[in-house]
Amino acid sequence: MTMRCILLLLGAFALPAYAAEPTAATLVETMKQARLSEGFEARMEVATILPNGHRAMPFKLSVVGQIGAERQRLRVRGISPDKVRGRFVAAERNADERIRTIAYDEQLPRSIEKADPAARLFDSGLVLWDMFGAWWSWPQQAIEGSDRIDGRTCTLVRSRTDDGTSPVREVLSCVNGDGKLSLRTQLFDRRHRLLRTIAVKQTMRKESGALAAKKLTVTEADRTATEVEVYGGDEHYLVNADTYAPLDNGK
Repeated sequence: MTMRCILLLLGAFALPAYAAEPTAATLVETMKQARLSEGFEARMEVATILPNGHRAMPFKLSVVGQIGAERQRLRVRGISPDKVRGRFVAAERNADERIRTIAYDEQLPRSIEKADPAARLFDSGLVLWDMFGAWWSWPQQAIEGSDRIDGRTCTLVRSRTDDGTSPVREVLSCVNGDGKLSLRTQLFDRRHRLLRTIAVKQTMRKESGALAAKKLTVTEADRTATEVEVYGGDEHYLVNADTYAPLDNGK
């Protein structure tokens, strides 16, 4: 057998080439790209459970968003029951990374007022600041090993910022295999104290094939928990011209 034949034979039994381990920059960029959307809507039911076990009456919300590279916009609308119906919170995050938020009531057109993007929405664990995923644009990103959540392996990515005005200074995300969903997100303040944990409990497949959260739980530092279930929505939602008019008029 010639040397050429031996080399070809060895090549046939060579070990398969494995893809290189993803870098922090690669995972972060994948997460950022996965969030981009010209328009989407998600309808969800939200229930808050106090540390003593008391479960508040669930309520329903609609979230309409546009996520671009230079500007991100979100509008949260209360659907039911009466205590949230017709109440809105809208926010935008521009290239300067600052978030501007307003709140208003459709029954009171002149009631537009500034709101805190780090505040709890409708007395739940939902926070607009979290919905923007601002930490994926922070300059300090590092991989810190891996973990398993409900039998699924995910990569730990730690994001940090030195911005003293940020309500959150550090975020530890456990990103799933395709790098498009964080199965667990822990948010810390400037003193490294855990503020809240967002854990995905059930996933669903988007039209693109990527995973998205179907059910999740937000657990706050005082052990108050908020359960969120997405029950409807549209990945290709046509955003009307006046969807964010109150946000524009509130400038």
